[in-house]
Amino acid sequence: MATLTPTLTLTGTAADFGADLSVSETDAISVGAPIIGVSTHAVTNVGADNIIAASADSTKLVYVKHTGKDAGGSDVTTDLTIETTGDVPFGKLNAGEFAWIPHYNGTSGVQLQASSGTIVAEYAVFSHT
Repeated sequence: MATLTPTLTLTGTAADFGADLSVSETDAISVGAPIIGVSTHAVTNVGADNIIAASADSTKLVYVKHTGKDAGGSDVTTDLTIETTGDVPFGKLNAGEFAWIPHYNGTSGVQLQASSGTIVAEYAVFSHT
């Protein structure tokens, strides 16, 4: 068993916030096998070809980043969709954006899908113990 320490910091200034925004949270999470360390994948527009976390009766902590590159290294601006393995989208990333997702669904895993072409995604999957 290992400990993962995620930290989220949100800061900003804008009249719409009503005041300066300043939020910082840190946690210590026990994780264990199976773990997929930080990896990359050239995601296509067929979600079933891009499964990054299989279904399981445990919480998966999933990190996904849209690198802004295609499989050939060129810049892309197309969307990266995060879906269940039942083809139900629940997140969309623009180039350079990332997501940290506590995913639990005993019947569905997590897959990625490019809106067109290919998108290189960086990802990691941890099993919460």
